[in-house]
Amino acid sequence: MTLKIIPPVDLNNYLEQYNVILIDLRDKEDFEQEHIPGAVWADWERLEKNIERIIMTYNKEAEWIILYCDRGNVSLLVARDLARQGYPVASLNGGYERWKINSKM
Repeated sequence: MTLKIIPPVDLNNYLEQYNVILIDLRDKEDFEQEHIPGAVWADWERLEKNIERIIMTYNKEAEWIILYCDRGNVSLLVARDLARQGYPVASLNGGYERWKINSKM
C-alpha cells in the first residue's frame, strides 16, 4: 500500500519531478470558481469507480495521483481506499485551504 500525505509546500516539487494527476474532490462549483492549477475535478463519491477512466483520460503513466479536498479529511479517506487497491496515491495535507494560504507566502 503506497499512501503519502504531502504538505502543500512540497506540491510543486511533486508536480515538477513526477508524472502526476492532481484531482480536486471539492464541490464542482468550488472547483469552477478556483482550483490548484493543473487539477482536474472528480466526484469523490464515485472516484473509486471512475479512477481507471481518469487515469486513461489524463495520464496513463502517472507516478502519483494526488488528491485534495477543502481541508484534507475527505481526500485522506479516499486516498487510503485507492492505496489499498494498489494505486500510488497521496493526499494534500490541509487540502485546498492550506495550499491557498501557503501559495500566498
